[in-house]
Amino acid sequence: MRITPLFPKARATEGRDRRPSEPDEAALVVRRLNHEYIAAVRSNDASWFDRHVSGDAVIILGNGRRLGKPEFLAMFEREPRSYRSLDCRDVTLRSFGSIVQVDAHAPWELGDGSAGISRYIDTYAWLDSRWQVISAQITPMLPTASRE
Repeated sequence: MRITPLFPKARATEGRDRRPSEPDEAALVVRRLNHEYIAAVRSNDASWFDRHVSGDAVIILGNGRRLGKPEFLAMFEREPRSYRSLDCRDVTLRSFGSIVQVDAHAPWELGDGSAGISRYIDTYAWLDSRWQVISAQITPMLPTASRE
């Protein structure tokens, strides 16, 4: 029985080191990448995403739109956002061998004064001897009603 890898680019190539870093080192690297990711969103830096998102990545936006990498990169040109602020809080990283997931919430405010908080989960995989985003999902957090 032949098993087809989900991410064909992840196949080992002779002569290249395909081993992911140790879990602690992986967490440090992915934590830094997470900060860079947020900074790239804040500044509409499509080039950062072009370098760090796998060609097979899937991105699910808060409105349910499912994008591949080309559509995601094009979105930065077609639908740029002007942020007054965008941060990440309550960041949790989980390592699963050559996979690291980041989940956090991101309070934001746009230039037009609209504001909110999004919960996101990004999945990084060790591909081509580096950590790359293979999936991302953003979910807007609705204001909670008080139980008074």
